[in-house]
Amino acid sequence: PMDALNGWVGDRKETDINSLIGSPELITVPKSSFKQSPSSGVEACFGSFKAGDELLLKTAISYVSEENARENIERECKHWDFDQVKSASERIWNEWLGKIDVQGGSFQQKTKFYTDLWHILLGRHKIDDSNGEYPDYLSGGERVGKQTRIHTIAPKFQVRTLPKDKTGKSRFHMYNSDALWLTQWNLNTLWGLAYPSVLDEFSASFIEYDKNGGLLPRGPSIGSYTYIMTGCPATSLITSAYQRGVFHKWSPKEGYAAMKRNHEKGGMLAFDMDKELEFYIKHGYCPEEAGLTIQWAFEDWALGEMAKAMGKLKDYNYYRNRSLGWPASWHPDLRLMMPRKETGEWVHLDPLSERGFVQANAWQATFGLSHDIETLARLMGGNDSLATQLNYVFEMSKNARFLSSYVSYATQPGCSNAHVFSHVGKPWLTQYWVRQVAKQTYGDITPERGYGENDEDQGQMAGISALMAMGLFSLDGGSAYNPMYDITSPVFNEITIRLDSRYYKGNEFKIKVHDNSPENCYIQKASLNGEMYHKYQLPHTVFEQGGLLELWLGDKPNKEWGTQ
Repeated sequence: PMDALNGWVGDRKETDINSLIGSPELITVPKSSFKQSPSSGVEACFGSFKAGDELLLKTAISYVSEENARENIERECKHWDFDQVKSASERIWNEWLGKIDVQGGSFQQKTKFYTDLWHILLGRHKIDDSNGEYPDYLSGGERVGKQTRIHTIAPKFQVRTLPKDKTGKSRFHMYNSDALWLTQWNLNTLWGLAYPSVLDEFSASFIEYDKNGGLLPRGPSIGSYTYIMTGCPATSLITSAYQRGVFHKWSPKEGYAAMKRNHEKGGMLAFDMDKELEFYIKHGYCPEEAGLTIQWAFEDWALGEMAKAMGKLKDYNYYRNRSLGWPASWHPDLRLMMPRKETGEWVHLDPLSERGFVQANAWQATFGLSHDIETLARLMGGNDSLATQLNYVFEMSKNARFLSSYVSYATQPGCSNAHVFSHVGKPWLTQYWVRQVAKQTYGDITPERGYGENDEDQGQMAGISALMAMGLFSLDGGSAYNPMYDITSPVFNEITIRLDSRYYKGNEFKIKVHDNSPENCYIQKASLNGEMYHKYQLPHTVFEQGGLLELWLGDKPNKEWGTQ
């Protein structure tokens, strides 16, 4: 038993208390439009504690009520056996990390790989209680600020309950999350490969947010919207789940209706930007914002692909046409995407400026037009011209560990660039540059360089790192009508992905690499289930059946492989 419980709320100290309630006061954060409440907390005092004494502590949290918190701890940890909790935690993490088994590679590469997997699974928190209740702050209050800096003051608190299955168990969980921004290049693909249940859960959770508040969230926080970042990233996540058949916990009909509504005025795609969205639909680009033009176009394309798969051909043509208007923001002389005013004038002509982009510049963002590489190559003068220009920016960035103004693997907009080479007929360049980025940008395990030089965002850069180490990627994140995985050269000798039998038909998909070494980064030949395989892409329909992909590597590029 504690001797005393003390606490504080802002500058006010409280002693010998039984409970504490925080302050509803709002304080403006200096140099910001954001507001927050004073900090509050408690301290437990054990004055009679001696060296050698043992203290056992349990805590319970509920965002709904104190009663729910007590019920949570009774259901989840009724006992006081610390070793039992520890062993259960180890078992759970080994089970999840063990979904992908790697052999070969160095100790450092394995350490980084499994730390990457830990990151892509950690950080997003369940906000529902053991009885299925969760907080909803999606209505009421006052929205202040503009666009991505919007926040809601004093929203209305409601308690909602998750839908239950036949056994009375919640069908899915509700989540807090950092912004799932541009996850088509990391989480969507990695979750789709090894953790489809997570992809299913998040799709269901986001659609539930939309049911309650009329918007698909970008990064929900304790049952509220944050409006962080841009566009409607839920679209790429939900469509990638649908195209893989991962919709056990949500209705495609409801999900599609939510995304369609969110791609129109008042929706999350262009929240607080109705005028700009109207201009984009009519003219093909978002005024002043080349970065948003690229994102909106991709997300429109992803929604169109789902419409096609659902037989909604009118919608498919509508969103596809919207997604193909981006060349209106193309600068023919610079041969890059550049921000343009409503009048047609260019906002500026500096391709290294971030003005008109989101955490990027023209060099970093242009090659992120994943849904329309064919048109991008044609505007650049053909496949060879695109590859030459892209190779130039990689050469310009290699001494800066690909954290430069030309190529930046520090944040989302540029983290698909190395894989674009395969889509213009030069997969050997993808194989080379992926190995370089994997080593130089993501390969370290020191505290300073392990994650400290990139915008980790709850596992997004870790997702790129893990996919590069495995030799698999998806330029469109799996949102295509027929999802594909791009094949590159793994750093490990053997990778086994244990397939989730609730979603996929096979038991495991194995990649076996021959003649692997730091120097041997080029694929010489490949076989799939014993048959020679000449394509640089693997269909998801093949992957989900399970099988064996074998790769033979060498130190010289084989320019014939993967070009069909």
